[in-house]
Amino acid sequence: MSRVFSRFALFFCLVSAAWSQDYRGRVQGVITDPSNAPVTQATVTLLNANTRISTVRTTDEFGRYLFDFVEPGTYTLTAELAGFNKYVQENVQVLVRSDLTINATLNVGDVNQTVTVSAAAVELQFNTTTLSQTVDGTMLKELPVLARNPFTLAMLDPAVVNRYSDMSKRNPFYQLSTTGVDVGGQTSGRNEVQIDGSPIGVGSRGSYSPPMDAVQEFTVQQNSVDAESGFSAGGVLNVGMKAGTNEYHGSLYYFGRNPSLNAVSNAFTRAPNVVRNHVGGGTIGGPILKDKLFTFFTFEKWKNRQPYTKVITLPTDLERAGDFSRTLTKAGALRTIFDPYTTQTNAATNTATRQPFAGNAIPRSRMDPTSLLFLNDIWKPNNPGDDLSGVNNYRTGYAWFLDYWNFSNRTDWNITPKWKVFARYSVIRTRLDNNNYGNSPATTSDNGGLMDALNGAFDSVYTLSARTTINFRMGVVYSEDEYDSAWAKLGEQGLAKYWPNNPWYKPYTADMPAVYYPNLNIGGATFGKSSWWSYRPRKYSYQGSMGHDRGRHYMKFGMAYRHGYEYSQLPNLGTFPFTANYTANTYIVPDTLNTGSAWATFLLGAIDNTLVSNYVSPRYTKQDQYGLFFQDDFKLNRRVTLNLGLRWEYETAPSEREGRMARYLDLANPIPEFQSKPPVMPPQVAAIQGAPKPIYNGAWIYTDDQHPGLYHAPKTSFLPRLGIAVRANDKTAIRVGYARYAVPLMSVLGYSWILPSTDGFSASSNGPVSVQGIPQGVFSNPFPATNPLVLPIGRGNGRNTNLGSTGATNWANQNLHIPMNDRFNFTVERDLAWGMKLDGTFFMNFGHNMVPEGQGGNAGFGQSLNMMDPQLSYTYKTALAAPVANPFYGLPSSLMPGQLRGQATVPLSTLLKPYPQYGALNQTFMPGVDNRYKALQLRVQRRFAQGYSVVWGYNYNQESTGAFFNEPDQYANKLTMIPSAMPRHRMTIGTTVEFPFGRGRRFGSQIHPVLNAILGGWSTSHIFMWNSGSFLRFGQLDVSGDPVLADHTWQKWFNTSVFKQATAYTPRSNPFQYGGLTGPRYWQLDSTLSKNFSLTERFKLELRLEGYNLTNSVMPGNPNLTVTSTQFGGITSQVNYGREVQYTLRLHF
Repeated sequence: MSRVFSRFALFFCLVSAAWSQDYRGRVQGVITDPSNAPVTQATVTLLNANTRISTVRTTDEFGRYLFDFVEPGTYTLTAELAGFNKYVQENVQVLVRSDLTINATLNVGDVNQTVTVSAAAVELQFNTTTLSQTVDGTMLKELPVLARNPFTLAMLDPAVVNRYSDMSKRNPFYQLSTTGVDVGGQTSGRNEVQIDGSPIGVGSRGSYSPPMDAVQEFTVQQNSVDAESGFSAGGVLNVGMKAGTNEYHGSLYYFGRNPSLNAVSNAFTRAPNVVRNHVGGGTIGGPILKDKLFTFFTFEKWKNRQPYTKVITLPTDLERAGDFSRTLTKAGALRTIFDPYTTQTNAATNTATRQPFAGNAIPRSRMDPTSLLFLNDIWKPNNPGDDLSGVNNYRTGYAWFLDYWNFSNRTDWNITPKWKVFARYSVIRTRLDNNNYGNSPATTSDNGGLMDALNGAFDSVYTLSARTTINFRMGVVYSEDEYDSAWAKLGEQGLAKYWPNNPWYKPYTADMPAVYYPNLNIGGATFGKSSWWSYRPRKYSYQGSMGHDRGRHYMKFGMAYRHGYEYSQLPNLGTFPFTANYTANTYIVPDTLNTGSAWATFLLGAIDNTLVSNYVSPRYTKQDQYGLFFQDDFKLNRRVTLNLGLRWEYETAPSEREGRMARYLDLANPIPEFQSKPPVMPPQVAAIQGAPKPIYNGAWIYTDDQHPGLYHAPKTSFLPRLGIAVRANDKTAIRVGYARYAVPLMSVLGYSWILPSTDGFSASSNGPVSVQGIPQGVFSNPFPATNPLVLPIGRGNGRNTNLGSTGATNWANQNLHIPMNDRFNFTVERDLAWGMKLDGTFFMNFGHNMVPEGQGGNAGFGQSLNMMDPQLSYTYKTALAAPVANPFYGLPSSLMPGQLRGQATVPLSTLLKPYPQYGALNQTFMPGVDNRYKALQLRVQRRFAQGYSVVWGYNYNQESTGAFFNEPDQYANKLTMIPSAMPRHRMTIGTTVEFPFGRGRRFGSQIHPVLNAILGGWSTSHIFMWNSGSFLRFGQLDVSGDPVLADHTWQKWFNTSVFKQATAYTPRSNPFQYGGLTGPRYWQLDSTLSKNFSLTERFKLELRLEGYNLTNSVMPGNPNLTVTSTQFGGITSQVNYGREVQYTLRLHF
């Protein structure tokens, strides 16, 4: 019967299952006699100290033994054989994804005599070349983590860089925070994130994150050389959850924060720290059936206020009335306001001029009625501003309100000594909102709505024999991220107030789940809401593997299948931008430092084609992932182990359930109507030397039954793995590893709303194009009959979809190359004195066909296929802005559905593109984009023992990525390796110390209980993080000297006098960044002080005080890099928060 079951289990694993990288550890070693000869047939037992469950192995002809799929925890290892003393190694700490080597020498003698070793086993990695770091349970419990997100502890590895907001906002319910880290190069949003080995990532984000008190250990892998690791750009983050034991243990806890204990939140705004946080929860774990069935529960609930600041520039009372006669520059001179409708262009001198408004005031009759209606909703300044210009004259602090709870249960069942299973169910619920700080409908509701997630996992390990083990695992992820702010909803009736008798928006709002206040961007001051979201992804994963110990070979093979689908929609009625350019002195390099005002432009209601209004169709997309792998850890001898592996991955292209997806624009397909009767170009085109001959091709291709996907998915992603681990001696390991990773396109695309949206099902419309600096559109009528909305009519326009578009048309490269990362590490690991371990690593990552990273996916790096030769602009200058007859004017909408057909004249430059019948054409997933990352990494670590632990890490790195240096390079499709702006140096320290006084400690172990209550039970822990400043990135400017200042200040961080606005009609020549010119460095110290009271033998009370930014140090942001800003070169922001104090009460039992 057992043989039949074994065969069935094997068949089920190989056929129905699939693989994923495991979270459990491995223990192996060699048993020898005093002459160093192998001891064969010795019995080796590994006993779990908490559950009392044991596993037995027998040494082979080489004296080797191996335990795989070992749950993290504390173990005792025993080796025995008749004729030898019994060997016992206690305190074997198995960590997440660890690989321990415990060699033992059996002395000749009576088996009833025992040699016991109590010291912790050596933790050097002698058998694997994988580069990783583990945070153990003690540090997890003791270290200060304000956001209470266990994935934040990845920052203790100096190779890990936070790419999500600041550390205090990496809360467990912010799903992008989980994956928002770089792990040895560009991996943000593309890391494999797991709980107990089960994937929890959806797209480019995480889903469920457990409470800190439910976590046993946490591991971050920078380079896993094991072929079982995949579906990642190279980084792997794995949380191991606590499990029940044979004893009941648990805790009840409360964390609180009160504004009265905190410092000022922001030193620049002087906003009070409004943080008020109440966190309560508890854990309990224990046996259901002793030695058989165990369970562990956790629950946590938050009621939180999180601080934010708003700093913008608002109009004064005079400016609201159109009077700019007292509007000054930073130097105190009058800021002159010009009339854009008086613009005159002189083609002979390549200049343009405008007439100023009389008295520097805009007459009421010239003000746009819609602008005046919106102005009524905009509140007044609350301070005079930072200088005479009045910049930043409104500052306030406000709060996000967060209500959140988190529940999780893990139950483990040891069915037989050979068969172990566990199941876990975890869920979070979050509700978010912020207060209406402007007391106006125009106030932005940042993040109102909900963030929910559910994660379930099942895992089964069956031991077929002492040498063969199979594992099957399945998991499910449900997630919801919905924007739903009740107080910010406006509705169509609300829009009608601002556009009376002109419901231009109805074709786009008719199917929107809700309508919010339109988004206005007036000189950087934002109001209302642009894009909002409805995102509901689902993922099912099935994994399985088989491990077989065959002498010197330990082989694993397995398979993986993941199925993901999602509903998503990103409604976006549009953003209405207003800048100072239209009321500045000219449209050719306008001097907005001294002329023009965004609020003046707003009052005039001047708009152009930077206004984009959108209808985004809901999508139901799906995507599948498959993986196969084989791994052989081959021991050449007792000192040398080879890690040899090969992995294959295949990822289907996204497809849409209702067929609402297009594939690409076929630019080799002639437009029939234009072949028989080509549009007549105006004579000005022929007068341009070097003007391209127009190509009248283009057919929009939709998905169909034969091609349901967005692109042709490559099927040849073979990923080799190779490593060699050398045991130089008992205290030194040398490891060299190489691994290739295929970046999952599912994580690159992020959400289905990132997919190309100009496909007919969704629609995008631009405002009217300005002509020679004269706006052709007004706010009160943004889409007139000459420039109507592009309607979402599905496949109704067929091949002509996007023909005549004045905006951008995007599609995916049909034969894209999978982005690949080749990762190398050379590591020397040394066991030092006092339990310290030193790691020195040189790490390299070579990325090919990369996609620049970004939170939430970015759908690929676009290659412009309809770009005018920039040399024409440098040669003909203002002549190309002249209006000419539009050859496409008046074409029927069935042929040209885009807005181009409604414009009688167009700028000459628009007819000098290869495909003048289209707007911008961008093909995403451009091949040939490389990334290079090199780093020297040092780490010293001591596991918690004898009252203290410490981890210190340092990373020095150099990184560069292929990019277009300037427009001529973009036109030529020439990439240049541009150095990264990220900090070069990073250092982290984490430490936990128990003061050595009181009962159970080194000194005073027998002191009186009263003295013990005062002196005993104290401990402290700290996290210190430091990094050098990031390099300052400049746009195209004219530079006349060295911008680096030897003695910079916050008011003048660099030499601003060497920069000025770029000369018109010239290519970029200045570098992106300058050596030695970086922003301010960053550091922060977070600390705790704890006192434990022993109430009874089973109950212990802990009081704890935590200080975040303990020194209350101000960490300034980067200086202003806008050359036309009055604050150019100065620092006006803070990137951290003032000191926050958190108090904790925890009952342990």
